[in-house]
Amino acid sequence: MSDNISQSEQQSTQGSITFEQVTKAHKLWFKRLVGLGAIEAKIWVASSAQLVALMCAVAVLLVTTWLMLIAAVAAVAWSYGFSLMAILSVGALVSLISAVVLLSMVNRTLSAMNFTRTLDALIPSDDESHRPESN
Repeated sequence: MSDNISQSEQQSTQGSITFEQVTKAHKLWFKRLVGLGAIEAKIWVASSAQLVALMCAVAVLLVTTWLMLIAAVAAVAWSYGFSLMAILSVGALVSLISAVVLLSMVNRTLSAMNFTRTLDALIPSDDESHRPESN
């Protein structure tokens, strides 16, 4: 008897969609969307890990190249009769100057990496919300 009631309810509501059907469809859609996002996130994380590994390899090769260049200049200077202390002092000074230059580049990059424009676009401050927009 319950089968007959459920069949009659289905027949009477075939033309109309119930709230439960809409919520079920939206839950299914949202589950698929979140699943797609999870798959994209997994791909992004794997690609990011690979990129970090490659960048570490590049950094090691660049440091090795820089040290080999300093060693080659030191060997040439040694062959021309410069003292060992002068060669080591100049090598340390060159390394120190290059480290300061790299540190200034890092500081400049970090100061440019702020999210204030994005934050102001999403949540304008009181000063910005009362200003008329200029074209």
